[in-house]
Amino acid sequence: MPDSPIVPAGEQRRRIRDAFAAAAEHYDHHAEVQRAIVADLLGWVSQSAPAGLPTLDAGCGTGYASAALQTDDAQVIGLDLADTMARRALQRGELGIVGDLERLPLRSASVGRYWSSLAWQWCNADTAAAEAARVLAPGGVLQVATLGPDTLRELRAVFAEIDSAEHVRRFQPPEAVQAALIRAGFHSVRFARRVQAGFAPDFASLLRDIRGVGAHTLGDSRRRGMLGRHAWRRLCDAYEIHREAAGLPARYDVLMFEAIR
Repeated sequence: MPDSPIVPAGEQRRRIRDAFAAAAEHYDHHAEVQRAIVADLLGWVSQSAPAGLPTLDAGCGTGYASAALQTDDAQVIGLDLADTMARRALQRGELGIVGDLERLPLRSASVGRYWSSLAWQWCNADTAAAEAARVLAPGGVLQVATLGPDTLRELRAVFAEIDSAEHVRRFQPPEAVQAALIRAGFHSVRFARRVQAGFAPDFASLLRDIRGVGAHTLGDSRRRGMLGRHAWRRLCDAYEIHREAAGLPARYDVLMFEAIR
C-alpha cells in the first residue's frame, strides 16, 4: 500500500479552507513572520492605485493589513476562503466577505488595487492571475507576496529522512508566477525575492507555529498514519543541526510581484 495517496484538487481546496478556518482564533499569536512579510511588501511596492476604486485584500486572513491599505477615498474589501478569517477582517475595518481567489465573487473591473500577502501559494497561479486581471479596472495595480520553492527547505529535508510522503507543500518558482501574470494580460511586472525566518525554541514549537497560522496543509500526497515515537525523535534530532543563536529556524522564500492591468 503506498504511503502517499493522491489528494483530489477539490479536496485540497476544502482542506486549505478548513485549516485556515481553524487557525483564525489564534492566528495573530503565531503570525510574526506573516506580519514581517506584509511590512516587506508595503515597503517594496511603488505603484499607486487609481483613485476612487476599492482595494481588494485577497486572502485577507484576520485583516492585519487593513490599516495600511485604507485610504480616504478607497474602501478595503477583505476576502478570504475561510469565513472565520473574513469575520475577523470585518472587525478590523475591512468589508469582510467569503470567497475563493480562483473564483472571485466580484464584478469585472470593479477594484483599483489587488493586494495579496501569502495566499497565492495555495492557488493555481494561472487561475488566480486571470481572476485578478478580471476584477481590476484598466490601469489598476496588482501587489502580491507569495511563497517560493525554498520555503521550509530544512523541514522538508528532515522529513525526507523518515518517508517519501509530502510533509511540506511545494510551491511554484518565480518564473511560473511571472509567466502566469503575463498570460493574464499584466504588464510592467516587477519582482523581488526575500528570505524571512521565524525561530522556535524546539521542534515541537516550530511545528506548532506553522500549524497555528493554518499553513500545514499538504500538497498532492500525504502520509498514512501517525509518526511513531522513534520517527519523532529522529526528526527532533535531525533538525538540531540547523539551530542558530535565535533558535530553530523556519525560513520562508518570499516572492513579491507588482504589475499593472
